[in-house]
Amino acid sequence: MGSEHDACLPKVYFSNNQPITAADTARANRLFAVVGFSYIIALDALLQPVDYWRLLFPTFNAEFEISWVYTGTCVGTLLVLLLQHGTPVLDQRIRRGFMVLLLFMSMLPLSHFVLSTTTQHLVMVLASAAALGASIAAIDSSVFALASLFSSTGQTVEHVQLGLGVALLVSALYRVASKACFESDMVVAASMVYFGVAFGTIAMGLVAFSILVRLPMAQQRLHERAKGQTMNVSIWRKIWPHEAMVALTYLTTFSVYPGVITSIPCFHDESGWWNATGWWPLVLMTSYAVCEPLGRYCVRWRCGFTHKTVWKLVVPRVVLVLLIVCCAEGSLWFTQYDVFSLGVVMALGFTNGFVGTLALVVVNDVVDDHERTFTGMCATLTINTGIFVGTTVGLALASWLNL
Repeated sequence: MGSEHDACLPKVYFSNNQPITAADTARANRLFAVVGFSYIIALDALLQPVDYWRLLFPTFNAEFEISWVYTGTCVGTLLVLLLQHGTPVLDQRIRRGFMVLLLFMSMLPLSHFVLSTTTQHLVMVLASAAALGASIAAIDSSVFALASLFSSTGQTVEHVQLGLGVALLVSALYRVASKACFESDMVVAASMVYFGVAFGTIAMGLVAFSILVRLPMAQQRLHERAKGQTMNVSIWRKIWPHEAMVALTYLTTFSVYPGVITSIPCFHDESGWWNATGWWPLVLMTSYAVCEPLGRYCVRWRCGFTHKTVWKLVVPRVVLVLLIVCCAEGSLWFTQYDVFSLGVVMALGFTNGFVGTLALVVVNDVVDDHERTFTGMCATLTINTGIFVGTTVGLALASWLNL
């Protein structure tokens, strides 16, 4: 993919007049994908261990509260960062964010052996969700701001997005593997292994970023005093309709993911094993995780959709929310078929990956080169605003449906 785009780009030079080659760009893109893959694992570690949260909080579905606190902190952090004056030191912000992720991804599993009451565990989990939300927001906005400077075609942003999607898949597979290797009643042991692997993955991302910032190409970008890095009303007026499509895409998804999806029962579970052991919610989450990065990968084939027509993909996804709610309730006869529930969840995952990434990438088509850093930071804000509003809707649905 890189060679096709790079052939159309003008020559760019390092400070020592050495040209940036397609190989340089491809290496940077791969490292960006690894960085995106690694830091978002912390979020997946909050969403995937459904059976562990149910063990800690047997009387309510904590996924809704965890998602809401995480996304609320994300949005608040992003607003603070976006309104700051001056040019942000992106590499320092990303490094500090990774260090906080590592700290709390070690404290969260260790707290299981220190705390004793449900209230104490809830406070720790929600505090960790808030800390991870603030850190991921800082990393996410900085990575997108930096990636937006690397390519005029948006291919570096696409690599970050692909890394984020693959992280969801790998995190789900981590969880499946850790659960499969232990007996059904060894939820704590399986979860500790899962958290440990997630910690190692985040550490790998910090190493990958350290390699990335040492590249001459990255050094050049980090030292560019790009315009439009603080709040710019004129740019916002230009991009807000397109950013609204990004927000609506994620709002639609996270109004039912993960809380409503994990509440969908296995209707044809005669023995009760799939529901009792927590394997059915894990099957649904893994199915979503398989389809989501596939959708992100398919964005290279845009099927003629542009920033003017992407809304035709965004708006119809609202129907999927209604169908998933019906699956959780079993209110319609055809929603009581497990294969239907599985298919709708897979459709939600694929369309979130494809439509969400496409809506994000086409925003670059309406801005100038010097406006891309601000646009990249706005992208993270609109994504998390959509997620926050979506999780708020999810909380309302949980209360309404008694999930």
